[in-house]
Amino acid sequence: MTPLVLVVGFLGSGKTTFLKNLMPALAVEGLTPELIINDYQNALIDAEQFTDLAAEVRALSGDCVCCGSRDELLEALRDFRHEAGRVMIVETNGTTDSAQLIESLALDPSLKKFSPPVQISVIDGKRWQRRFWHNALEREQARTASHIHISRGDLVAPERMEAVLDSLQECGVRGNRTDPIAFAKDLSRISETTSEPHDHTHPENCGCGHHTHSHDAEGHEVHHFASCEIPLPEILERNVFESLMNDLPEEVLRAKGLVVFDDAPGEFFVFQKVGSDDGTRLFPVGREPRVKTPLLLLIGPNLRVEALRERVAGLMAAR
Repeated sequence: MTPLVLVVGFLGSGKTTFLKNLMPALAVEGLTPELIINDYQNALIDAEQFTDLAAEVRALSGDCVCCGSRDELLEALRDFRHEAGRVMIVETNGTTDSAQLIESLALDPSLKKFSPPVQISVIDGKRWQRRFWHNALEREQARTASHIHISRGDLVAPERMEAVLDSLQECGVRGNRTDPIAFAKDLSRISETTSEPHDHTHPENCGCGHHTHSHDAEGHEVHHFASCEIPLPEILERNVFESLMNDLPEEVLRAKGLVVFDDAPGEFFVFQKVGSDDGTRLFPVGREPRVKTPLLLLIGPNLRVEALRERVAGLMAAR
């Protein structure tokens, strides 16, 4: 399985420095990285710093890869040459909506040879939550991460570091704290894993995600990923659906999917829920949508896929 890595962090958080330290650590693990750098103006300048460190470096200057440059990113990922030991790394720009980016990647069937997105958020220990009106974006970039790296930690007082760690916990950040060497070892393990097959059959052009989760060599589940997909029954009772959405665990930051209700047979609805406090929004899409497979897509760090599957199956059995 080819690891697909998203390096996220607010402007000036230290993403490029982290990558410079990660590259030699990947070489020690026998991994060959390919790098995509997204930035508003200086992507080409940053890319020059990695020409001797990565097998290939591509610069995407302009809009965020979660929106304006998304198609260009997807094209680059589809052109990737999958070989043993290769890793795809995307350094996003400082204002990227990480949940939206993960959602786009998880829903694209052409990326099924990649692992589900592995997001590492780089956090500036000196400036965490000192971004004024950008604090909310910085929090969300950290909350979706499966891994956290605190940069400039050697430049802050112990009291400040303790305050940052307390703040991360209060903000619901659940990612594993890591460094370049430990992260490279995690990617090596992911590279050696195999993808679990789906429980249902996808048409080749169904347009829904192929990402579930993975297992290591001993068959143990690997909890590094920020998204998972669970099939839903062809027809679902509304009260069962509402119970399911209300019963999602706190680590689920965003839920969306497709459903058909028993009181409106043949009518498809796209649904979305952001956070545990928001209600579920429904959008009717008619009888002939492009995707016709009812499913639930969940986004959040370190999702325990088997437990989520069992929870859904239990509700379905009790209906």
